[in-house]
Amino acid sequence: MVRRRRFDENYPTLDSYRRYNPVGKGVKSSHYGYQTEAGKQLRIEKGLVGFSLLDYAFRDASYTADHTFDGSRSRMDSGFYSWSPLGFTHKPDAVSRWEESQEHASRVVTKAAKFYGAVSVGFCELDRRWIYSHTRDGKVFVFEDVEEGYVTEEKAVIPDSHKWIVAMTVPMDLEETMYTPTAMVPSGGMAYSRMHILAGTVAEFIRGLGWHAIPSGNDMGFNVPIAIQAGLGHAGRMNRMITWERGPLVKICKVFTDMPLAPSPPAPEGILEYCGVCKKCVKHCPSGSISEGPMTFDGPPGGNPGVYRWYCDEGKCRQYWDDVGTSCTICFRVCAFSKPPGALHETVKWFIRNVPQLNRFWAWTDDLLGYGRMKDPREYWEEP
Repeated sequence: MVRRRRFDENYPTLDSYRRYNPVGKGVKSSHYGYQTEAGKQLRIEKGLVGFSLLDYAFRDASYTADHTFDGSRSRMDSGFYSWSPLGFTHKPDAVSRWEESQEHASRVVTKAAKFYGAVSVGFCELDRRWIYSHTRDGKVFVFEDVEEGYVTEEKAVIPDSHKWIVAMTVPMDLEETMYTPTAMVPSGGMAYSRMHILAGTVAEFIRGLGWHAIPSGNDMGFNVPIAIQAGLGHAGRMNRMITWERGPLVKICKVFTDMPLAPSPPAPEGILEYCGVCKKCVKHCPSGSISEGPMTFDGPPGGNPGVYRWYCDEGKCRQYWDDVGTSCTICFRVCAFSKPPGALHETVKWFIRNVPQLNRFWAWTDDLLGYGRMKDPREYWEEP
């Protein structure tokens, strides 16, 4: 029998927990840091392996669909993340909106979302704890008794009727992640492009059925607890969601809607227990950002404490990005759950779920067999 704990057992919070305010929490790049033209030129001219013009072009192009038509980076209420209908689906005014049971609606949305590019799809009721208190540019998030969401200069209004969330994952490519941390790694950019299109397309599908929908990427709220509530995975030691299908090699997007949907069951247990003994991400983290200790309610400065989990020092993590000159996903690369599909790996997952007493053995063999080793970026362009 598959073990499944309730969400509040997997991700408990203190009564003192408060909604997160993201305003002013970002880390600004130095002159030669992450995503600066000066830093790019410097590394190209130095001839650093994995930082050639070819490598940069490969990575940068992967973000193309994550931008709006005017060239700006996708953000809340813009491009495919628009809160207003894009006009690609039209329900005739004389036709009643599509209404079925919550269970049937969930099956239909799942099938459509997977066709549009989702790896996994889950559903949960909106939990206001995970919605930010403010937008990144300082507008306050509020809930009101209105039919459609809207944004003004002062506030972003989520309708009370948008009680359900469609949580979805898109893939980060395993092979390309093996070359991190270099500028050539396009797996994150490609995933951002995929989630931008996926969330907007699913929202438009729901609107075409006569309901309202607000698509969202990394804006509006914390994706990890929402995805956990929707049964897609668990929060691993690296403070990212780990799934049984692809480990941490996913990015999460979501759609808020007033269409009633049946909540999904929690993901099977076993990931938290494995992360408790593995610590491979801790050993390989170059910035020392990942906690080696037990889960706790207290995090580092800016970590939004009050949730029982492992915390990552996001400031130290982001500073390393700036120092090395590219985003770092070493923890994704070395994670024991980052594996290609296959009978052997599925068998090990079965033991992790059902015989946790063997977890230390699996962690030892993962290192012994060399999983997660960085590949030489110079070889990428020579492979077929």
